[in-house]
Amino acid sequence: MRHIKRIALLFIALILTGCSILPKEEVRRTAPLLVETEQEEFELSYVTRGDLALTERVSCTYVPIQKFNLSFGVSGEYIDEMYVQTGDVVKKGQILGQLRMDGVEETIADLNFSINSVKLSIEHLNEDRALMIERQKLLYADNPEKLQEAIDNIHQSYDQTEANYKNDLFLYEMQLQTTYDVKRKRQLISPIDGTVTYARKYMESSVSDENERAVTVVDATMSLFSASTDKWDLFTAGDVYTITCKKVDYEAVVIDPYEYGIDPGKREVGKRANVYLILSTPALELEDNDKGTLTLVLDSRTDVLIVHEDAISTANDEAIAYILDEEGMKTYKKVKVGLKVGKYYEVIEGLKEGEEVIVG
Repeated sequence: MRHIKRIALLFIALILTGCSILPKEEVRRTAPLLVETEQEEFELSYVTRGDLALTERVSCTYVPIQKFNLSFGVSGEYIDEMYVQTGDVVKKGQILGQLRMDGVEETIADLNFSINSVKLSIEHLNEDRALMIERQKLLYADNPEKLQEAIDNIHQSYDQTEANYKNDLFLYEMQLQTTYDVKRKRQLISPIDGTVTYARKYMESSVSDENERAVTVVDATMSLFSASTDKWDLFTAGDVYTITCKKVDYEAVVIDPYEYGIDPGKREVGKRANVYLILSTPALELEDNDKGTLTLVLDSRTDVLIVHEDAISTANDEAIAYILDEEGMKTYKKVKVGLKVGKYYEVIEGLKEGEEVIVG
């Protein structure tokens, strides 16, 4: 009889030991609950269906493809007129503004007249030379030696006169070039087809300052953003993103930098590299180095079951969710979760849409 009691006690101990593999009732939420004697009130939530997206904010910088800040080339001269204002579309070579010329145009006209006159004189001189040579050929047709001597004298005389004309021509052309340089310094000329994004407003008595920006012209055909990120390999040419800059949203498209003559530099997986995006519509209001952000999707799920993180606990390295059984008592289910975004898990197995789970 004593042996029977010992065997019975040993059997009970084994049973109690086996129970220890179940999740213990947690102080907070580390183990499933077993039925309790008193009814408790629990905070409940529902398993819902929706989308999850794991994202990262990426900083980017505005870089105009072409931008020119124009200034007058001389200081202290009165402004004659500004021909453009912000927003104007201009052509390459167009005059955007100028200082008072103070006789520059007249000087250019006079020099051009002198140059043309000298060129005409040289032309007439060579015609006269040819005519004189023909006369000498007729005069000394029977005397080759006299003919050659006469021709040499003609060349000697006309060469000296032509040299004097060419010397005058060189001086006039040098003066003209210098005057054109003076004129260029007094004018603002657009170097590209583009749009004026800045035009300084001058008073009637304003004077120039060669260190002061007067006009800015940008290439209006393209607005480019660059972003430095270690996730560069997730950007594919043609992908569309929304860039937020100065509280304004701009639609942008990822480009292949090589197609635009841009060297992206060395690219190594896991290390930062530049990606480039072009705005679908050029933004003339943006300036160099304006900062923006875009949202990069690292991973996503669509139309999946979702549950709040407070509804998921762990026991023996397994995910579980507490629920109420048919009698309103707290029990648990093993579940399988996937992507976690913020405070929500993707539910892969173990729960169904609309099911109540205990949170907290």
